[in-house]
Amino acid sequence: MTARRKAAPQPITDDDVPRAPEAERSVLGAMQLDPRGIERAAAILGPDDFHGPAHVAIFGAALRLRKRGSAVDTVTLAHELEAAGELVSVGGPAYIAGLLDGVPHSANVEHYARIVRDKAIRRGIMGRALELAGSCRNGHTTAEITEAGAALFRDSLAADPAAVRRVRPTSEVAADYSASVARGKAHRLWTGLGPLDTATQGIAPGEVLTAVARPQVGKSALASQVIVNISAMGEPSLFVSLEMPREQAFERLVMQRLGVSRLRVEELSRDGWAGLRPDERAAFDALAGSVVVVDIGKTAVAELDGAVTEASAILGRPPRLIVVDYLGLLGSGSKNLALYQRISEAAVEVKSFAKRHAAAVVLLSQAGRDVDRARSAGAAELALDAARDSGQVEEAADFVLTLWRPELDPDLDPEERREVAGQLMGALVKNRRGPRPLFRLTLDVQTLRINDWPEES
Repeated sequence: MTARRKAAPQPITDDDVPRAPEAERSVLGAMQLDPRGIERAAAILGPDDFHGPAHVAIFGAALRLRKRGSAVDTVTLAHELEAAGELVSVGGPAYIAGLLDGVPHSANVEHYARIVRDKAIRRGIMGRALELAGSCRNGHTTAEITEAGAALFRDSLAADPAAVRRVRPTSEVAADYSASVARGKAHRLWTGLGPLDTATQGIAPGEVLTAVARPQVGKSALASQVIVNISAMGEPSLFVSLEMPREQAFERLVMQRLGVSRLRVEELSRDGWAGLRPDERAAFDALAGSVVVVDIGKTAVAELDGAVTEASAILGRPPRLIVVDYLGLLGSGSKNLALYQRISEAAVEVKSFAKRHAAAVVLLSQAGRDVDRARSAGAAELALDAARDSGQVEEAADFVLTLWRPELDPDLDPEERREVAGQLMGALVKNRRGPRPLFRLTLDVQTLRINDWPEES
């Protein structure tokens, strides 16, 4: 059978060259707004990572100013570039000032710097690939072609630094394992909910717990209760609400922390919180100092990086716990995907996000409707595939927790409903550490507090 001839590669045009001019402008603008901006950008980028010659010159001038300990702003950049004879070629003071137009928050400079760096790496790979193709065409020796191929491979690894260390001697892995065991449970995050902590042995940095439930069951209340519990231990956290306004999320946190109703929180706020008792004041201040709440609406996973950077600046340290509410409003970097694909990709990206920020992540996911009336109402046990358009939701998570409340069963009579009132049932349907228990918690609908079910004496 005759082999099919591959189509000849198309010539590369200038439009094919990887670049991100808007991201470059964002970096150059953001570093003028915040003295720390140039430090953050310089930790990721060098001048040659920029594509446009004007941007190369401007970033180079900024680095020279930084080295001398001078401020980096529109005026100092213009003076530095003029002294180097580059001011006219970059577009003059007007272009430098124009970099500030529409610039995102300075805290996002690292996010845009990583985009610029990624495009620079891709340009380097493209250049190496062209060199390799040229070596093959121009009669170079096999040794020269092999060296060009090796150079291409080295540059390709730079696009994925983790790939450099994917293949390692067992002796190194054993040493890493011993160090991990030595660190022990101190690095894990404890939710403060006994049955969950016993089964998971804590959530380690980079791990994801996905909580799945029907609406109104209490998955958001459980997530905020975990935040409240770890804030009492002095641990910092970030609550990313893609649906609930931040004021409502804050209200829930205060209700749970103080153990009071929504009406009481409103009353305290109208009085400027002056009515707090000393113990309530201490608890309120501890919560306010260890939790950041953001409501950013439907967004992509990559955009959460900026929220983490801003939260770290506010808290004075990176958050150890990040709650994302909820998966259905979270998109991936890809466009025009079906719901199933979008949610699947987003779930996988959340896992990478958790590793990137070395944080425990609690991801909330809504269960789909069911033909069973009780299950659809959120009153009956859910299985592992309960996540709406689950796709890779369960595969990307280290733990999957399903929740239901028996009192929501529409077929219960009043007496039966009273008997199960206040019960929040949970099943750990996936656990990388083994046990998959079914357990019961208490949910106080007045304060939204969730606690362990009291042991029978």
